Amino acid sequence: MAGASIPHNRIVGNIFGELFNIFKTRPGFEIFGSDQKIYLPKLNYYLYPDAVVVAEGIIVSEEEAQAIINPLLIFEVLSPSTDQYDRSIKFAEYQSLPTFKEYVLVRQDTPELTLFFREEPDLWRTSEVSGLDNSAHLRSVTVDLALKSIYHKVFS
Repeated sequence: MAGASIPHNRIVGNIFGELFNIFKTRPGFEIFGSDQKIYLPKLNYYLYPDAVVVAEGIIVSEEEAQAIINPLLIFEVLSPSTDQYDRSIKFAEYQSLPTFKEYVLVRQDTPELTLFFREEPDLWRTSEVSGLDNSAHLRSVTVDLALKSIYHKVFS
């Protein structure tokens, strides 16, 4: 999101940094930042998540240059202007991608994450993690992220 707040940018940078360090020793996973387009073929347009993880190689759209069509894990940092959209319409749009398995919504006003994990094509399990002393388990990539790392320089 262009013109995002300092806390928003810190959180996105922290998520990217943590996952980059983890995935540089784990072949098969790659993380991209907020400038990476995700193309939605069924809807014929694209979105920009705050961070996205791809597994087993990038597949790009034939319709939209340099737009990924196979995200596994998507992060969105919530802001007052995007909160409802990210939780509802945008989430539903991402669900049109069959490779999309996990969605993480990150609040920036308090250390809290809402995680959605696709167990079956139309079945999503939801969990929440809050507090700087806790960690979020990302099931799609088998990784635990400490909230104190995600919120470094935001609340600590």
